[in-house]
Amino acid sequence: MSALPDEELPIRLTAAEQKLAVNEHRWFARAGLLAALVTGFTLLLPWTYSRRLGLSVWQLGIETQPQLALTWLVGLLATAALLVLKPGHKAQAAACIVAVITLLLLAGAYQAGQVEALGNTWPGPGPAIALVTTVCWLATTAAHLLAQCTSHHTPDPATITRTISRLRRREP
Repeated sequence: MSALPDEELPIRLTAAEQKLAVNEHRWFARAGLLAALVTGFTLLLPWTYSRRLGLSVWQLGIETQPQLALTWLVGLLATAALLVLKPGHKAQAAACIVAVITLLLLAGAYQAGQVEALGNTWPGPGPAIALVTTVCWLATTAAHLLAQCTSHHTPDPATITRTISRLRRREP
């Protein structure tokens, strides 16, 4: 016979499901935060190369695209908020905001890489690397959103029965 009363099993099962959902949510939030930090690092790379007064000048992404730096900072804060928020509607809204911000960064990095030949200015490696890292950030955010959308399904009765029997076999 089980040491657990029947009233305690649903409580433990619900707690285990919530813990699993929070762990999954935090894992995706950490992956997104890592991708956001790498994307921010690309703003410290040279984005344009120009010749001025006979000198070669490399301009960093922060210098050439300050609006992208501000957009990245807002995205970083929204991604960090995902670590604090528990899975739910607020976390989904924050992940949607991060997705929109990454799309804006993607468009800005693409546009920055399309420097016209007005004068002696050439694109540097920064926009191309920013495109790749922003796509990675967008992919982690999309995976986070998909994981949140698919985690609200109800398991089949056989899975519930197996879980309850496994919990009954454990000692408290």
